[in-house]
Formats: sequence, structure tokens, C-alpha cells
Amino acid sequence: MSILNKIIKKEEEGKGKAPKKADSKKKAAAKPKAVKKADVPKRTKSGETPVHYFEIIQRPYISEKAFALNSESQYVFLVSDNANKSEIKKAIEKSYKVAVKGVNITNAKSKPKKYKGFENTRSGFKKAIVTLQKGNTIDVMELAK
Repeated sequence: MSILNKIIKKEEEGKGKAPKKADSKKKAAAKPKAVKKADVPKRTKSGETPVHYFEIIQRPYISEKAFALNSESQYVFLVSDNANKSEIKKAIEKSYKVAVKGVNITNAKSKPKKYKGFENTRSGFKKAIVTLQKGNTIDVMELAK
């Protein structure tokens, strides 16, 4: 293609025309597009972006240890990998209408496992242990259905 461009330039110079400059449209297309206001999520009065709580809390985590913690007003939930304590606290308070005292987070790493002679990995997950204030409860067995 570059040889063809050189031939065209020589022909234009021979005719007395100046070589064409690069189109301004191509330069404009190379610039990054401006972000429209409709593309940006609206912020609340406190300056935070809106959060979908059903994306943060995936489901309650049911095990013997988690069920034993229910008597101490502590409940265990599987949460999204990028959720933090404050987001989890807000999500629990809004979705279950309870007062949260504290949130502890643990990351369970993925583990290699063998099944019928083949090696695979068990996926990792993030779980949150939520402590509620006195007088607040969540019916976990009803949520597990």
C-alpha cells in the first residue's frame, strides 16, 4: 500500500497539486469518545453509586458450624468476591430489615481435588459472618429453600 501512495504523490506533484493532508475526520475518530451522562450511574445524596444488594449477597451458607452460630445471633452468607464490609452491612440491613452489629469476612481459596482419577479445582468463595444486634433474627432455613 505504501508503494501505491508514493506513486499517487508523484503524480500529484507532477500535476502541480500539493499532496493531500490527512483527513480531519480520521483524527477526530482517533480521539476517545466523551462519556455521556446517561452512561454514568446516578449518585445518591451521600455521593455513593447505587448498589444492587442481590448481587452482593448470593445465598446463606449452611453448615453445622454456621447453624451453631445462629444461637449467638451470627449468620453466615456467601457474598460476591469484590464486596467489602460496609457494602455487606448495608445489603443485609436493607434486604432483611435488621440491625447489623458487625461483619467479619473470610476468603476460602480454591483447592485442587481428585475425582475418579482426574484433577480439578474446587472453586474458592468469600463468606461473611454477620453479627446482629440483640433482638434481631433471620430465619435461615426459610431462606435456604
